[in-house]
Amino acid sequence: MKYFITISLIFLFYAEVCGQGWVVEENNLETNWNTTLQAGTSALLTEASNDLGHWGNEMNNSPGITFNFQIAKMVWERVDIGIEAGYSTLNGTKSNPAKIVFLNQHPAFNNNDKRFSPEPLEYNTQLINYGLFTKYNFINFSTWALGFLKINIYTRFGIGAISYQTELNYSNIDAYAFTGLSSPLYRTNKQEYAKPFTLYISPAFGLNYQLSDRFFLSLELSTHLYTAGNFDGVPRFIQGLTPETPPEEIKSYYEPTNTLSAKILFGITYFFNFDSQNQERMKYYPWFSNRYRSYYSKYQPKSTLKERQQWLPFYNEKFEND
Repeated sequence: MKYFITISLIFLFYAEVCGQGWVVEENNLETNWNTTLQAGTSALLTEASNDLGHWGNEMNNSPGITFNFQIAKMVWERVDIGIEAGYSTLNGTKSNPAKIVFLNQHPAFNNNDKRFSPEPLEYNTQLINYGLFTKYNFINFSTWALGFLKINIYTRFGIGAISYQTELNYSNIDAYAFTGLSSPLYRTNKQEYAKPFTLYISPAFGLNYQLSDRFFLSLELSTHLYTAGNFDGVPRFIQGLTPETPPEEIKSYYEPTNTLSAKILFGITYFFNFDSQNQERMKYYPWFSNRYRSYYSKYQPKSTLKERQQWLPFYNEKFEND
């Protein structure tokens, strides 16, 4: 009984000296927010016609760079909804473009003043994406011996729009001198079948590692399907187009395509809560301290004795054993 009274007095005395508050585990408008910064590599995988009758690439694609920024809110348990914005580059080359219909048969590249020559080509594309996404975080891995681990997997699905700029050029600028063509050979917004604004959908799968309550590291693999097919600087035209094709008939040889790309992203996520009552609370309770807590705090290992003594200076491990 005396130990119960002693502990009760210590607890009450400490509560008076220094108010200690937890951000509750309730999921309300102010809790369980997160922001993520990602960086990695991206590459164009393939193109497909709208009827899926054609698959393939006109160019040989190389990896580019990509950056992505996200801000999200957990709206249901382990389910986030957020917005994202990113920047990516796509690159590629073609050593022998003699079979590309667009360049070898289109009247814009083959007429009395110009004649396309199948010399090595290269393209560079820059994309800016912005959209919405939803994310589902699976429960952390666990073992019988260790309990919950600081690792979990997640899936993500995004939808949005992009703006982009593509340029196609000869790898050797000397080729322009004897073809009569100007640089660039193709630029988005310059030729007649470009789409400077397009939509995308993006499924993704990732792995999180919790560094602390607030910081996660992640590795993510995502794919992007875009409703445009000229990211490689080569709109698709079917066989039958010739330099003598009348201008009004050229469009009938054009075949719209969609583009599939992939990204590998490394990221860091910061979790935070808002506290709209902080200013008013500090006015009336200046001694009040508030420790951060989120939904994912329960997956963290028990704090050390030293850490507990820092925020509970009267805490004594021996009380549990007496």
